[in-house]
Amino acid sequence: MKLFIQSSIAQQIEDGNPKYLAGKSGLELYLEVIERTTGQTPDVALIESYDRSNAYWVGWMLTHYQWYSGRSFEHILSVVPYRELIGLYETLHEADIQKSYEVLDALFSNSGSQLKKMRKRVGLTQEELAAAADVSVNSIRAYERGSKDLSKAQFQTVLNLVAVLKCDVSDLLN
Repeated sequence: MKLFIQSSIAQQIEDGNPKYLAGKSGLELYLEVIERTTGQTPDVALIESYDRSNAYWVGWMLTHYQWYSGRSFEHILSVVPYRELIGLYETLHEADIQKSYEVLDALFSNSGSQLKKMRKRVGLTQEELAAAADVSVNSIRAYERGSKDLSKAQFQTVLNLVAVLKCDVSDLLN
């Protein structure tokens, strides 16, 4: 997964590049990731077929969830590690994809938002942060519980929060 993210193919999928969304098989993606990150071309005959395996399912489900949630692959994997995704295979691989969305959304809601972590790090209440950043308390609460996506907020709102929290934009939006 780290190589996948490093290869920039994850970004191509996140951006909706049809070459990667509909134009390549899982094996072709794997080969391109390896070639981009290591400079080597693996012998295709030596590669085990992953069709219908737990690794194949995780890639398929992860791509669906990325599109559904709008979160980056890197962000998803920072909250739900690959090993945990593999662990979901037995219970979810035959279920409707919507069930996977529900499970992953629940894991995200339990993980706590970056905004909440950064707010607690500087010792502010939601009300204090809202007043200092000129953002409504309801917005702060919605961003923290994930019902509003901070990455889609007005740029000035994010800048105000970053200034008050004394952090980088990337700290807040990852």
